[in-house]
Amino acid sequence: MKGQNGGASATGNGSERRSAARPPSWLRGLRRAVRSAADRVLAADALWSAAFVGVTATMLASQRCAGGYPQLIAGVPAPFTVRAFEDVEVPDLVATTARSQEARATVPDVFVHDTQKAAALEKSFTADLAGVGPLPDAERQLAIGWLREVMQGLVIANKPLLAREKSITVVHMPGSREEVLHEFSSVSDLEAARNELRRRIATLGSLAPSTRARLADLAAGYVDANLTEDVRTTADRRDQAERGSLPVQVRIAKGTILAARGETVTPETIARIAAIESRSAPRTGILGFAALLALCGALAFFLHRYCVYHQRAFKRVRHLHALIVLVLLTTILLAEGIQWLAHEVAPHFRPPFNDPSSYVFLVPVAAGAILIALLANGRIAMIYATFAGVLYGAQNGWDLPITVWALLTQWAGVYAITSYRERAALLRAGFVVGGAGALCTLAVAAAAHAHDPWPGALYGASLALVGGAVGVGLLVSFALPMLEDLFRVLTDIRLLELSSVSNPLLSQLAVKAPGSYNHSLVVGTLAEEAARAIGANALFCRVAAFYHDIGKIRKPEYYIENQRGVNPHERLQPSMSALIVASHVKDGIRMARDARLPEQIVDIIPQHHGTRLMSYFFEKAKKQAAATGSEANDADFRYPGPKPQTKEAAIFMLADGVEAAARTLDEPSPSRLRELVHQIASRIVLDAQLDQCDLTFADLERIEEAFHRTLVSMYHHRVDYPGYDFSKPKGERPGGEVRPFRSGA
Repeated sequence: MKGQNGGASATGNGSERRSAARPPSWLRGLRRAVRSAADRVLAADALWSAAFVGVTATMLASQRCAGGYPQLIAGVPAPFTVRAFEDVEVPDLVATTARSQEARATVPDVFVHDTQKAAALEKSFTADLAGVGPLPDAERQLAIGWLREVMQGLVIANKPLLAREKSITVVHMPGSREEVLHEFSSVSDLEAARNELRRRIATLGSLAPSTRARLADLAAGYVDANLTEDVRTTADRRDQAERGSLPVQVRIAKGTILAARGETVTPETIARIAAIESRSAPRTGILGFAALLALCGALAFFLHRYCVYHQRAFKRVRHLHALIVLVLLTTILLAEGIQWLAHEVAPHFRPPFNDPSSYVFLVPVAAGAILIALLANGRIAMIYATFAGVLYGAQNGWDLPITVWALLTQWAGVYAITSYRERAALLRAGFVVGGAGALCTLAVAAAAHAHDPWPGALYGASLALVGGAVGVGLLVSFALPMLEDLFRVLTDIRLLELSSVSNPLLSQLAVKAPGSYNHSLVVGTLAEEAARAIGANALFCRVAAFYHDIGKIRKPEYYIENQRGVNPHERLQPSMSALIVASHVKDGIRMARDARLPEQIVDIIPQHHGTRLMSYFFEKAKKQAAATGSEANDADFRYPGPKPQTKEAAIFMLADGVEAAARTLDEPSPSRLRELVHQIASRIVLDAQLDQCDLTFADLERIEEAFHRTLVSMYHHRVDYPGYDFSKPKGERPGGEVRPFRSGA
């Protein structure tokens, strides 16, 4: 009974069929595990901020944008005339090469002077003098001194090689002291140094000729080169000089023809265009990348702070930050892919289809803003559009006109989708976006003079029309269901799909529990009007009402609205009746999740009862307890909860109680209905059922007024049909025969 607040079931065979249709437990467990893991990832704001910074900084550093020069093929006539986009200075390759070679030639060869080699050779020579035979001390010291004197100079293995050098750099080791020699008189040839030592030893007349010969050969053998060429250091210094030479610059004026249409493209032309492009958009160095990281980090910070601040009162999207970052990154990566494809393919087309810069307007950039508007709201979508517009302009060479185009196009999409109630709204929004994008493209072309010929501007406008009218609709239609499921967002179109009477749960409810089905329709009407009165989601309230009592499909006979004169609770203990009635909440949650209903609707099933007392069974239990001298515990007769957490759940609790009570009135006059609504609301408030939602007393007054207005329209008095008294048996009615009458009196 509605006054008893019960829940129901179908027959045993039907229950078995439904149990067989349920997914297996392992699959339900896998779904829960995947859902839990996804929630943890979506809640990791730091991870999403890092992904945002990393992807956007890397993308901006690459600058593979529509502002670049097209790729030409050597040996093939240029399909169109390529002009310089801006004034730029580029290196003159021939003159730069000549300057580099000159700088390289000015670096002298490097030679290393080993200053410690003389001491080592002298020591070894002194030790080996014993092999020559007995020598007078004076002659011995003279031979050692002459070797020392020869080795203290610069000795090279092949001095004639120095004749080709204008100068050399001598590095004295250890110590790395350098000097540059422009003339080489101080450098001795190795063979000449040995002969000089032999000549000196030959002057020692006090020694026997054989001894002098042995001593001269020994001493000459210890003379070695101490000046050697360092080829590697020479090459390194020459490479450094070549790299350090400044390139010879030549100025290319804006509009200069780089490749004329029909002219055969040469490798030199391709190299020149590549040089100009590299100077126009140079690769990002470490410092530049650090700057990009700082800029993207600032964007990520403000985006995160906005989401955190806004989500304090915004409960529709649980992970707002992750949603915005995901849509934003997907949009700019899609744009990057489309523009890359345009650069690769467009140059092979005929004019005006061969200009890659026109395809920047083909990107359905407004799709992201429309998705955010549908999943969150228009206000958040406007903020999203600002971030996306800035990034899109930066992605296209930090182009301000492109930024303005992206902003206006997205805002047009947000405006066009505000009344999204059917699939056709996406088509209309796409045409609005396409039309606005085309007009903005022409305006940008006219204001910024981005295109010389108007055919190119018109082609860009047509691309914007196609990107909006076709691309936006397709992308949003494809992405919306996935994002709805991933972020558990309940959009209006999903609600409209759930309101279809062909839904299996609604079909079962209408057949097996027709009274509960009718009750759900009335509660939906009450809740919808109340939601409108306080600015809550009226469509959600109407649709969720269809499912709030689906647990009554099981054992429908235990609820008064489905009974036909037989009340099974009369033969049950109150505690058992309470258990059966409360079970419809658990059954409803299980059935809703098996049917994969949105969690927002699932939450309504337990919250619309909260922890309210099943007063009918509690009063019955109190009477039985009083007869036995015991007491009944009201905790055994309360629903498990939780209490309403949202305004919509609170509206359902109020509407459910009001609808049930209104059925008990014999004469539902406006004054009695007003008093009934107020009493039900007061009892719910005094029972602390609304303490956990953000419903205010001002909201409660407006809800009561909406309930009263709706109930009066439902139960208003109609004029009696003349000649009929439907309260009397057929044989006692006046007139004796059925006379035609007009309905609607």
